[in-house]
Amino acid sequence: MREALKGILDFLYPKVCLVCEQVRLASDEHFVCKACERDFDTFSLPNEATNEMMARLWANFPMQQAIDDAIALYRFYKSGKVQAVIHAFKYEGLPAVAVEYGKKLGQKIWAERPTAHFDGIAFMPLHPVRKLERGYNQAEQLAKGVSEILQTPVLDCLIRTRYTATQTGLDVAERERNMKDAFEATGDLSGKRLILVDDVFTTGSTMLSCARALRKAGTVHLTIAALAVATS
Repeated sequence: MREALKGILDFLYPKVCLVCEQVRLASDEHFVCKACERDFDTFSLPNEATNEMMARLWANFPMQQAIDDAIALYRFYKSGKVQAVIHAFKYEGLPAVAVEYGKKLGQKIWAERPTAHFDGIAFMPLHPVRKLERGYNQAEQLAKGVSEILQTPVLDCLIRTRYTATQTGLDVAERERNMKDAFEATGDLSGKRLILVDDVFTTGSTMLSCARALRKAGTVHLTIAALAVATS
């Protein structure tokens, strides 16, 4: 009965690709059709994303020692197809999309760091007001997907201590000032090796501010993981 009802609903309201909004999804496709996914600019070489992200961090914050490693899955272009995916879970109320793409990010981490040990997965916190507006934290949903692949617990161990202005349009120095002391760890993380998850890595200022809070709480090794890296 349930399968019959599902079949009727799928016929009446066919699921279409959230990127092109034209192609009806096959049974093995989730949210995005294979044709659109093939157009995503994926970091395909080993440590390609790592090298790009760490180089950007060192260029923007030469003295930083809070972030040890970095991994990402895609390059992010304004008005590109990956942006459509991120907007779907960030602004269009589709947290399941974030979980699905968190799984893909988790597979990337597993492939590039097969022998690494992680004690937990932290995520970029939202200010309570913004979380109330959105209904969920998209970074937490991404972290849930990563957790499912790595079989590592999600840790709700960070809070945002103040409401910050949007980072859009700010240069590196302005972003760093905007994020300074904006986060705080909520418990003792002594000896922990953590992954910190967010949707898009731009200058690294936001993730670095979080990383410093995690280090202050005792984290000994921190890998940042982003679904996408913004093109400069």
